[in-house]
Amino acid sequence: MAKQPLVGTITGVFDGALDGLPARLVRRRQLGYTVELLEARGRFQAGTIVHLSFAEFLIPQARPGDVPGRPTPE
Repeated sequence: MAKQPLVGTITGVFDGALDGLPARLVRRRQLGYTVELLEARGRFQAGTIVHLSFAEFLIPQARPGDVPGRPTPE
């Protein structure tokens, strides 16, 4: 079974240019995250890869379809 893509929200990046945009987590790094933009705004295009710090990408705690009390499959 394939993993579901983890989608989060961008906040506080490039003076607010990407605030509130959804992005898909591509990779977790020592210094932050690498994400793919799912929507376009301004000069940015959907599909653009962006490197963010841990504070700039908010990952939801519970994913849709998760069963409360059951461990999430990794």
